[in-house]
Amino acid sequence: MSDAEKIADLEVRLAHQEHTLDELSGVVAEQARVIELFREQLRRLTDRMVQVEETVPGKGPDEPPPPHY
Repeated sequence: MSDAEKIADLEVRLAHQEHTLDELSGVVAEQARVIELFREQLRRLTDRMVQVEETVPGKGPDEPPPPHY
Protein backbone atom coordinates (compact mmCIF):
# COMPACT_ATOMS: atom_id res chain seq x y z
CA MET A 1 0.00 0.00 0.00
CA SER A 2 1.48 3.30 -1.08
CA ASP A 3 1.64 6.41 1.03
CA ALA A 4 -1.07 8.03 -1.10
CA GLU A 5 -3.38 5.04 -0.55
CA LYS A 6 -2.70 5.12 3.18
CA ILE A 7 -3.51 8.82 3.32
CA ALA A 8 -6.68 8.30 1.29
CA ASP A 9 -7.72 5.46 3.62
CA LEU A 10 -7.08 7.65 6.66
CA GLU A 11 -9.11 10.48 5.13
CA VAL A 12 -12.04 8.13 4.49
CA ARG A 13 -11.86 6.82 8.04
CA LEU A 14 -11.71 10.36 9.41
CA ALA A 15 -14.74 11.37 7.36
CA HIS A 16 -16.71 8.40 8.73
CA GLN A 17 -15.65 9.22 12.28
CA GLU A 18 -16.67 12.85 11.88
CA HIS A 19 -20.05 11.76 10.53
CA THR A 20 -20.51 9.36 13.45
CA LEU A 21 -19.56 12.09 15.94
CA ASP A 22 -22.08 14.46 14.39
CA GLU A 23 -24.80 11.80 14.67
CA LEU A 24 -23.88 11.04 18.28
CA SER A 25 -23.87 14.73 19.11
CA GLY A 26 -27.39 15.01 17.75
CA VAL A 27 -28.51 12.02 19.79
CA VAL A 28 -27.00 13.45 22.97
CA ALA A 29 -28.66 16.82 22.35
CA GLU A 30 -32.04 15.14 21.83
CA GLN A 31 -31.60 13.06 24.98
CA ALA A 32 -30.73 16.19 26.96
CA ARG A 33 -33.92 17.84 25.65
CA VAL A 34 -36.03 14.82 26.61
CA ILE A 35 -34.43 14.59 30.07
CA GLU A 36 -35.19 18.26 30.69
CA LEU A 37 -38.78 17.67 29.62
CA PHE A 38 -39.04 14.72 32.02
CA ARG A 39 -37.57 16.79 34.85
CA GLU A 40 -40.16 19.50 34.27
CA GLN A 41 -42.97 16.95 34.18
CA LEU A 42 -41.69 15.32 37.38
CA ARG A 43 -41.51 18.71 39.09
CA ARG A 44 -45.09 19.50 38.07
CA LEU A 45 -46.32 16.09 39.19
CA THR A 46 -44.52 16.44 42.50
CA ASP A 47 -46.05 19.87 43.04
CA ARG A 48 -49.47 18.47 42.17
CA MET A 49 -49.05 15.54 44.58
CA VAL A 50 -48.17 17.96 47.37
CA GLN A 51 -51.30 19.99 46.59
CA VAL A 52 -53.48 16.88 46.58
CA GLU A 53 -51.98 15.61 49.84
CA GLU A 54 -52.67 18.97 51.47
CA THR A 55 -56.33 18.84 50.48
CA VAL A 56 -57.05 15.29 51.69
CA PRO A 57 -59.64 15.60 54.47
CA GLY A 58 -58.85 14.03 57.82
CA LYS A 59 -55.17 13.81 57.19
CA GLY A 60 -53.48 14.98 60.31
CA PRO A 61 -49.83 15.12 61.16
CA ASP A 62 -47.96 11.86 60.96
CA GLU A 63 -48.49 9.86 64.09
CA PRO A 64 -45.61 7.95 65.63
CA PRO A 65 -45.98 4.16 65.56
CA PRO A 66 -47.51 2.51 68.61
CA PRO A 67 -45.07 1.50 71.37
CA HIS A 68 -45.19 -2.18 70.45
CA TYR A 69 -43.44 -1.45 67.12
